[in-house]
Amino acid sequence: MTPSALIEEADLHALVDGELDPERRRKVEDHLLQHPEDAALVEGWRRQNAALRAAFEPVALETPPLSLREAAARPPAPPAGQGPIETGAIHWGRPGAAPRPTRKLDEIRASRRRQALASTLLTLIAGAAVAAAALLFLASRPPAQSPTTRAIAATSYAARAGLTYATYILDPRPVEVEASRRGELLAWLQERVGFSRAPDLSGVGLRLLGGRVAPGVAAPAAFLVYERDDGGRVGLYFERAEALAAPAGQRGQGVSVIEWRAGGFAFVLVGALAPEAMQAAAEAAAAAVATTPAEVK
Repeated sequence: MTPSALIEEADLHALVDGELDPERRRKVEDHLLQHPEDAALVEGWRRQNAALRAAFEPVALETPPLSLREAAARPPAPPAGQGPIETGAIHWGRPGAAPRPTRKLDEIRASRRRQALASTLLTLIAGAAVAAAALLFLASRPPAQSPTTRAIAATSYAARAGLTYATYILDPRPVEVEASRRGELLAWLQERVGFSRAPDLSGVGLRLLGGRVAPGVAAPAAFLVYERDDGGRVGLYFERAEALAAPAGQRGQGVSVIEWRAGGFAFVLVGALAPEAMQAAAEAAAAAVATTPAEVK
């Protein structure tokens, strides 16, 4: 039995959630390279996570107004017109008066449970609609994974870099190996991607947070995350490149993308910084990756 045969759907979910140890993660990533249909599933789940975060995280972080907090702290008032709850006590009334209708405590509790269930279902349906709209906005077309389109996908390094950026850049844990473990990070990049450089961009105000491995076309790609003092982040994406010319820099929806080639790899710097800051960072990164190992201090 091959290692790929041991990969289950639970392993794919654990990869997306970042819950695999390094050895198991490598096995799952190797499995994805050999099974494009599973790679498409994983990429779809990552897009869904990014869409859900984009749709709901700002709302979850909001502070409810004081009026709502006070209303939530108050005990619920009984519904208008509700008769007394039957407790087994004797209720006295005027002779000949018709008895007042009563509702048993179990019936009231059941009614409230049904109301709560209906409210929850409506909330889930509304949330699903918002998430679907956000997902369609972030990903207007599915990733090309079929054998007939993989050659076309090979030229869209910037598109995959943008997708990786959108998936991880706002994550509370955007990297798998932090910069504090630099030796481990570089050795891991060399083993998985074939390129063991993490450019120093401190000269342009960017501090390395760490890196992770992302799906590429024929082999895994790397994604390094840098951060400024004001919290602005950029990502440096790279993978083995085909012998094709690199497109010029582009900008869309506030995100700049700058792509170049060096040493048989395609490099893409993607971020939402000002164009001049992105250009300076790209030039610094290009100079760093073009330096021979003997020149690296």
